This record gives sequence, C-alpha cells and structure tokens, in this order.
Amino acid sequence: MQRILLFFIALLLCVPFLFKKDINPVLAYDQQEKFDSRLAYINSIQKLISHTDSIALTNNIKAGTYEYAAVLESVISNRFYHGFSHFILSENWVAALCGKWLKEDYACKVQPEAIMQQPYAACSQQSLVMMAVLRKKGMNYRSVGFPHHYAMEVQAGKEWYFFDANMEPSISKENRSLANWQHQNDYLKKFYDNKHYSNLDYQFGKGQTAIVGPINEEPAKNARLFHAITGILSAMAWCLPLLLMFYRFRLKAVLPFISLRLLQQKPSLSLSA
Repeated sequence: MQRILLFFIALLLCVPFLFKKDINPVLAYDQQEKFDSRLAYINSIQKLISHTDSIALTNNIKAGTYEYAAVLESVISNRFYHGFSHFILSENWVAALCGKWLKEDYACKVQPEAIMQQPYAACSQQSLVMMAVLRKKGMNYRSVGFPHHYAMEVQAGKEWYFFDANMEPSISKENRSLANWQHQNDYLKKFYDNKHYSNLDYQFGKGQTAIVGPINEEPAKNARLFHAITGILSAMAWCLPLLLMFYRFRLKAVLPFISLRLLQQKPSLSLSA
C-alpha cells in the first residue's frame, strides 16, 4: 500500500510539467503603450542584440554611444508591454506556486533569457533585459530606483543618461542627462504621459531623490539563487518518492537477513582470573 501511495505522489509531482500556464495575475495589453507583436520572434538576448545592431547599422550608429542605447530602449519598448513576467508551471512550478500562495515576487523572472520568452515584462524586468545587452556591448549602466518604479542610467562618453523602456517617457537627450535631472524624481514627471500614467506621484514620490545602484551590477542575486534552487526542485521532486520507495524496499529485503545473522551468533562470556 505504501509503495502504491509513493508511486502516486511521484506521478502527481510530474503533473505540473503538463501545464504551460501562468497561475499568477497577468495584465492584458492596454492598447496604449508601444507594443509590436511582430517582434515576438526576438526570444533571446542574442536575437535582441542582432535586431538592435541591424537598426544601428542602417542608421550609421556605433555601439557604445548614446544613440545606440536609445535604439536599444526603443526596441525593448516595442518588444514588451507592461506586465510581470512569471514562471509558468511547466518551467518552474515551485516558484509559480510560491508566487501564487506567498508573494507574487517569488514567481517573477529575473533572468534576462527567461524574460525574453514572454510578450510582457515589468519595469525592472525590461531594465534587466537592457542591462544584459549593455553588458555584452561593454557599456556602463546602473539601476535607478524610485518609490514604486525602476529604471536605469547608461553612460555614454563622460555623461550618464536616464532610460526607461517600460514607461516610455518623451524626453530629449539633453533632459535625460544627469547634468540636468540630478537624480531629482520630480524633474522627470513632466516627460511622462499624464493620461496614461495618472499616479506619477505614487510611482516617483514627491520631492524625493532616486536611489542609484552600483555601476554594472547584476541585480536580483537572491532571486536568481531562489529560482535556481526551485528550478532544480521542480525538475527533481518526482524522484524523491521513488527513491524513498526503493530505500524502503531494500531495507525490508535486508532486515530479515540481518536478523538471522544476529540470531546465529552465540554470545560468548570471557572470564578472567
């Protein structure tokens, strides 16, 4: 009976792999922000680099420049619409369930290659994708955090420039420069569409200064570790009941032999004068 139960549990732990379903909340495209579904074929960082490079080459734009970063931001803005990209059950069902039952953040992807598999990504996720390309291109970047938003800066020449692929501000090169905005959150609000983003004070705060991360940091290290562990657990959990079943079977087979050997041994008493 126990063997049947363990075998059933093993089968049950295989079931999530059959469902390519996101069990966490998914936002629908709002038909307002930039989004081009034809770019869905760009499903890896290398394809994103190739697409961006082809546009840059056509327009005589060199890698390492502000213009290249602007092209990359535009491509990412069109590739994704806003919404948290989660692990689906067939990818990492342990993380997906943690996101559903504990906190949505546990299910949110932070690996750029994983984010590239879906048409939507949140502000932090779109920034992580952009950072991955900049790392490969040897361009300096750093994260820029707000009370309820996440963007980044890119260094071109000796100046740092603000980029936000997710909320897509209408902002010039001059106004993007650190020399002008000086990490003052209120300065940026006028470059966003108030009709689309009606609560900028919530996202950027009032009178606050942006939190700037280290140069060229790979953010979300703890989340990446969590997803690596839960990914292994998702893939291997079904083996555990089978291993337990095998262990119990072997133990049951060996115990009578051990008991017989013990009974055959006669106790000896040694006396010393």
